[in-house]
Amino acid sequence: MPVRLVWRTDVHLSDQSPGSRTDDWVETVLDKLVQVGNIAEKVKASAVIDGGDFFHVKSPSKNSHRLLRRVIELHQSYPCPVYCNVGNHDCVYGDLSYLPQQPLGVLFEANVFKPLYNEKEALFEKDGVKVRVVGVPYHGSQYNLDRLHVKKKGEDYLVVVAHLYASSSGGSMYGGEDIVGYNELLGADADIFCMGHWHKDQDIVEKGGKTFINIGSLTRGSLSDDEVDREPSCAVMSFVKNRIQVKKVPLSVKPAREVFDLAGKIKKEKRAVAMEEFVSTLHQELSSQTSVDIKQQIEKLEGLPDLVKEKAILYLERAKL
Repeated sequence: MPVRLVWRTDVHLSDQSPGSRTDDWVETVLDKLVQVGNIAEKVKASAVIDGGDFFHVKSPSKNSHRLLRRVIELHQSYPCPVYCNVGNHDCVYGDLSYLPQQPLGVLFEANVFKPLYNEKEALFEKDGVKVRVVGVPYHGSQYNLDRLHVKKKGEDYLVVVAHLYASSSGGSMYGGEDIVGYNELLGADADIFCMGHWHKDQDIVEKGGKTFINIGSLTRGSLSDDEVDREPSCAVMSFVKNRIQVKKVPLSVKPAREVFDLAGKIKKEKRAVAMEEFVSTLHQELSSQTSVDIKQQIEKLEGLPDLVKEKAILYLERAKL
């Protein structure tokens, strides 16, 4: 009998629906969590592994008792325990010292979820096969790669769960947050890396004898093309002697037209195009004055709302003008 683990990440549960959604967010998200539990039961999983950002709103007072109660009741029906890493949305200021007052901390204390971060690890064993799972929580926009190079302790397989941006190519996000490249982890002991934080589906990649599970968020909250078109999934990891299998399992979701404000998306895109045209024209007019600081001139413009000025400066910065 294999050791089987089910992976999910970035649930982003909240009492309030994202502005782009037209459905009942709580009901939609809870339905996905039920599906994950059913998959875990079907494959006889030893545990569900959650990659962090289970809650969306960091302020404890903005997550209702009713929401927490429903999460508890739902997971009481799971056939196995849930081990959860800590994401940037799970703590105010991303500071783990605040965890006891957060909704996720309550779930830990109530033993609804088991903590999976730092020294809090998990070990599973079946038919002589040992699988160790270690969690690396979100720890800022510049990552400490040493934390990902976890050493084996005699287990057959090591799974490292990390809440950070990662991709095949690496680099950095706009705003300076690191993106870990898979090549940077090929010398690590881990057999599988499960990546949370980045919502887009980057699939399951095998590289250098390691498996990278980077299938994105369990939910779709924004109107970006990736969110609208993406098929939320979980993954099933199976471990036997000398063999690992990982399978992506899509969840059942409603078509984008039924849950997204697609008309609003079109309006937003038109506003973005108009803004780019405005900034381009503004830049051409002001750049002819070589001694002028363009950003200062935008700030001095009369008749424009501050929000428009801020957007114009942001577009200029992105274009490095």
